[in-house]
Amino acid sequence: MMMESTPEESGRRKTSQLARELNAMAESIPLETSQGIEKRRHERYACKLKMTYTILSSVDSTPFEYGVAHSKDLSEAGVCIFTEHAIEVPILMQLNISLPMRPFHLLILAKAVRCKQCDDPGLHEVGLKFVGILPPEFKRIVSELAPSGPGSPAEPPAPES
Repeated sequence: MMMESTPEESGRRKTSQLARELNAMAESIPLETSQGIEKRRHERYACKLKMTYTILSSVDSTPFEYGVAHSKDLSEAGVCIFTEHAIEVPILMQLNISLPMRPFHLLILAKAVRCKQCDDPGLHEVGLKFVGILPPEFKRIVSELAPSGPGSPAEPPAPES
């Protein structure tokens, strides 16, 4: 006799299927490596923004993991962040970025394209490429966040005590 699944079991199966589909999508987006040659189309601006992230797909962990990060720099195409956790590459992430000049947060979908251990053993530097449709005012927001100018160096945030 066949047993019917509970709504909870059905939800877990759907979540697992969604994670597999998102992971396949992340793997299909090509990684861009420059091998020492600057290939960026957009200027990067040093800015430290607080944000949270949600991992949307993963092979060895449960979907929808959550973390906290700070940005190192930002461009119209992506963001470099510092986080305490190593991030699997490639992987899709949803970023919830706090904006100092706005009362709302910015939600953006991004793909992790690189992750490396920082000199500080408690931090990892993660390069993220924005994917999908960005908010219409995004270019203006990036320019407002760039008071220090293009290419200004950004240091990892000091560990919080």
